[in-house]
Amino acid sequence: MAFRPQHVERSGSLAVAAPLRTAFLYFTPEGERGWVPGWRPQYLHPEDGTLAAGLVFRTDADGEQTFWVVSWCDPAQGEAEYVRLTPGSRLGTVTIRCDALSASATRVRVTYQLTSLSEVGNTTLDAFTPEAFGDMLARWEQAIQRLTAGA
Repeated sequence: MAFRPQHVERSGSLAVAAPLRTAFLYFTPEGERGWVPGWRPQYLHPEDGTLAAGLVFRTDADGEQTFWVVSWCDPAQGEAEYVRLTPGSRLGTVTIRCDALSASATRVRVTYQLTSLSEVGNTTLDAFTPEAFGDMLARWEQAIQRLTAGA
């Protein structure tokens, strides 16, 4: 049977008890170190990891290596888009958009658009249901709450 790629789009939001600019930083390669277990981005270009369009880095998590490129970002507005490639599995984008709810609260909208590159990718996307995505965002929200409570 011939491989047939799948495509999924998942969007949802979470609350962060921080001003917009601070909340946005939690969704940058460096900022995720504080709340994502095992998140250790390796910067390829520029090597200092300066957040800007064109930043290239890789991560190793859950037994997979993923390559990332910042396609655009506007930290002042709390927006960024990351292109991600997990070789032999899937390719897509992750978009972050922050909206200030108050001086100390931000709503973060996260959108994943992913296309499988293989049957392995199809299996991964099959498990990336709307419910699983919602659970992931809930875990993110809890992890960031723990981090900000300790700050």
